[in-house]
Amino acid sequence: MKFIKNTLFVWLLCLSILGISQDFQQDYLFAKNFFNEGKYKLAQEAFKPLIPKNENNPFSAYASFYYAVSAYREGFPALAKDMFLQVKQVYSKWSRIDEVNYWLGQIYFEKKAYDLAVDVLRDIKSKTIKADVSALKKHYFSQISDNDLLIELYQTYPAERELAGALATSISKQPLVNQDHDLMKEIIDRFQLTPEDFNVITIEKPVFKKEYKIAMLYPFMVKDLEPDERKKFNQFVLDIYQGVELAVDSLRGKGVSLKLYTYDTRRDEKVTQMILEKDELKGMDLIIGPFSSRLTAMVNQFSFTHRINVINPLRTDSDVIGNNPYAFLYNPSNETIGRRMGDYVIKNMDRKPGIIFYGESKSDSILAHAYKERVEKDSFNIIITKRIKKDATREILDILLVSDKKLSAASSEEAKERYRIPPDSISHIFVASTNDLISSKVISAVETRGDSVKVMGPADWLELSLIDYDAYRRLNVMLYAPVYKVKDSEMYDAFRQAYVRKHKVAPNKYVEIGYDLMMLVGNALDKYGKYFQIGWNKEELLEGSLTVGHRFKNSNDNHIVPLLTFEDEGVKISYEIEDDKYAFQKQ
Repeated sequence: MKFIKNTLFVWLLCLSILGISQDFQQDYLFAKNFFNEGKYKLAQEAFKPLIPKNENNPFSAYASFYYAVSAYREGFPALAKDMFLQVKQVYSKWSRIDEVNYWLGQIYFEKKAYDLAVDVLRDIKSKTIKADVSALKKHYFSQISDNDLLIELYQTYPAERELAGALATSISKQPLVNQDHDLMKEIIDRFQLTPEDFNVITIEKPVFKKEYKIAMLYPFMVKDLEPDERKKFNQFVLDIYQGVELAVDSLRGKGVSLKLYTYDTRRDEKVTQMILEKDELKGMDLIIGPFSSRLTAMVNQFSFTHRINVINPLRTDSDVIGNNPYAFLYNPSNETIGRRMGDYVIKNMDRKPGIIFYGESKSDSILAHAYKERVEKDSFNIIITKRIKKDATREILDILLVSDKKLSAASSEEAKERYRIPPDSISHIFVASTNDLISSKVISAVETRGDSVKVMGPADWLELSLIDYDAYRRLNVMLYAPVYKVKDSEMYDAFRQAYVRKHKVAPNKYVEIGYDLMMLVGNALDKYGKYFQIGWNKEELLEGSLTVGHRFKNSNDNHIVPLLTFEDEGVKISYEIEDDKYAFQKQ
């Protein structure tokens, strides 16, 4: 009898549990129907009673999961995240935990919590879901426009292929002069990516020839020149050509065969387009020019399409290079000058604040901001960054020298202190302008201040009559001097004598540019072949004929920026060959 009673109790209990389970199942299916119909608010409410963990409720994990998804789709990602995290904690071994991690990863990505996203997505084991994870990472990493943030993330997660691809894409979109070529190569090699996908052109084999053809696309303006000895309106173009021609003669004497082809662009787009359509131009080994910024894009496209190197002798703006791996600047770009000067200050100056003045041109602005970005990245404090208009150079004196009138007008001692830059409170003044009034105002103000501030400006100031050599020496001025010509040398003497013999006049700076440029690329063609960048990428320093040297290792602009300082014995030239290494010579 007792056995029958126990059996009856167990049977009634099972019926009760079955009834409860059937109620949970019915409620779950009811909630799931709302979910499937996209009625997520109703689904949330229906799933909510099923969430508490109960030994008789087999739907708790599922209800929690779909409640979180419904909350997300209703626009409550924070609520969804909390529920997903609860599922991870309570049901860590649940069969669908990979889906939970995927949703958390997406939510973290949307909130730009990239580290949390990467960490949670790494826990996913399912091969099927991993394919979706790859697409998810690729989508969100590609939306990051901050290149520095991508670099920071890559340094933390160097094994993340999608992150590395996004960083490589970001690098490839920058102008070549700003690209980190070493980092790009590291990423391509590590993940075996296709270089062409990132505009990286790999030239594996040098191309040597008995004779190299060089096209000069200059505004010769031949039809407008008068047949007399008076100075021409485009004299600087003719001077550069004479320098190039002299270098070709010099190289011929050393067994280097170069053939010049001159094309008159007349600074005209239609004329230049007709030149570029000539079949003979496609057979050139090098193009020099053009001068006009309007023609740069046309020539760059031609250069890229036909894989012909092009080098510009005068320009310093990185737009000349753009993203064309066959385009080069004889000069350092404005960005490179700014960064190299920043490197010098970081290594050699006190950590006192600095001041930046720059002129009205685009080049001045780019140079100044490249410098500012570089030093501030290393925790230097730039307290004033001021654009100076040519008719408002008085502002420099107002900043560096506070007038008695201005001080008396101040309402309090605190206000007076805000106007004043105390003596020896700043380490340096960086000037990005060749304007003579800006330079003279800076020098005058520093001399009046009488403190230890160092002034840094362009070597173009040496051509101005407003400031004498003694002032530079007395005030410890430093000038940045791209492609500075060292005139106290045997090589310069030989060049000068050869030019005077041929033209009966002394060479000017444009003749020097033409000669040094042609000697640089002529020797490069002879030593490394048509694609001389193969050799340049291996050289720490390329010898300059008239300059201290050139450096194009992993770059398309010249990375040697000589620095001039002034001593009793003469001008001292310093230039960086590699990190923390400088060479010096006197002139």
